[in-house]
Amino acid sequence: MKLSTLVHHLESGRTYNFSDVEITGITNDSRKVRPGYIFVAIKGHKADGHNFIKKSLENGAQAVVSEERFCLDQKIPQIIVCNTRKALSYLSCCFYNNPSQKINVVGITGTNGKTTTAFLTKSIIEKAGYETGLIGTINYHIGKKIIPAQETTPESVELQRLIAEMVVAKMKFAVMEVSSHSTVQHRIEDINFKTAVFTNISAEHMDYHKTITNYLDAKIGLFKNLTRDSFAILNADDEFSKYFADKTSAKILWYGIKNNADIKAEICRESTSNTMIKLNYSGTETDIKIPFMGLHNVYNTLASVASTISLGFELEVIKAGIETAPVIPGRLEAVPCKRGFRVVVDYAHTPHALETVLYALKNQVKGRILLVFGCGGDRDKEKRPMMGKVADENSDIFWITNDNPRSEDPISIIEDIKAGIKPGRTFYNQTNRKKAIEEALAEAKSGDLVLIAGKGHEKYQIIKDTIIPFDDREVVKKTLSNNSNIL
Repeated sequence: MKLSTLVHHLESGRTYNFSDVEITGITNDSRKVRPGYIFVAIKGHKADGHNFIKKSLENGAQAVVSEERFCLDQKIPQIIVCNTRKALSYLSCCFYNNPSQKINVVGITGTNGKTTTAFLTKSIIEKAGYETGLIGTINYHIGKKIIPAQETTPESVELQRLIAEMVVAKMKFAVMEVSSHSTVQHRIEDINFKTAVFTNISAEHMDYHKTITNYLDAKIGLFKNLTRDSFAILNADDEFSKYFADKTSAKILWYGIKNNADIKAEICRESTSNTMIKLNYSGTETDIKIPFMGLHNVYNTLASVASTISLGFELEVIKAGIETAPVIPGRLEAVPCKRGFRVVVDYAHTPHALETVLYALKNQVKGRILLVFGCGGDRDKEKRPMMGKVADENSDIFWITNDNPRSEDPISIIEDIKAGIKPGRTFYNQTNRKKAIEEALAEAKSGDLVLIAGKGHEKYQIIKDTIIPFDDREVVKKTLSNNSNIL
């Protein structure tokens, strides 16, 4: 594609050394530059891409987009713009021929429930006979091709490339999780959403957003650009939904349990493996067996029902898609155990998510709840005492351990968590996550439940600058198979 075609509508202040060269790719990572690429220099959270312009030229960059002018060693086009993140989004959309205009994209945002809602929505659409793309926290799916996710919502150039692949594969639908970072950083700037879903809001990423207002505005960003032909799916039982409704021109479908809504549910029966609900939509009642437990999963189910109704699917197909949905990795995922107690791994890493999961489990456990959890380093310090308070109030015994401590001292993270625990409460500190899991399993008795929270599907642990293989589920399996003392 010619450079002139790419930059035709780009908001630019000045262009230097322009020549209409052929562009073969776009990236904001100098290490990924190949001959013929445009390098877009982005000022990131940890590094400034402008410092890597020289490296991009050494790797064969054919043009550079930046926010500042640099004296380049060679006479190649340099385009100066006010915001290179917006430029990257626009250029990527143009380079891949605006793929989101050729596929129905469902975007799902909120603090908790995005992944489960995305998987359920995908399951429903595929039950109707449509192969469906998925972009989310666990993996990116393009047909049978599964790519491990690096971020919940990838950078705009990667996002446009993934959607373009789905279009080439003749997919009609794509479901994607939309993080608050992605809206603020303009990653979804040029994505055309057919439907946008809001799950819920509680404080998260305050290290980045600073205030709950900023965080809310970031989430609302998904809904502001929806057209009148699009749908906004809103949680009638979440007080923040009114702000989303005020900021969108899309048609609104409300879902909920307590308040008036277009799509409502009544919980009829709960067990350790499923939840039976009576769904009401437009006066029609439908019994649905959700293959997961917990009130939060009823809300996730309603969100997926509303999103697929907005796409035109019938209740019969929606019911079938929900009831046959696969196990979602790391979301209340049971690990096989024949020792008389149960073991569950869950991604819950916010106070609200942890409290919600513990509440769901408490109603289904005859014995004690044993909890293993921690908090990630280098982010969200404010939530740490709240996590301690939730553990204190909702579990019988708990172990505070490492999550992904990153560059922080694990002891310091634990001390922050301990600030929310009542004086005199008995609990255990064990910075070695493997040992903490082993100790909890050794303590468990018949009728108890061990919840290992915070990492869920993750298969790694980040300690300082090192990423080591670590999977809570595998640690449990190995411990149970090796230790005959665990009865």
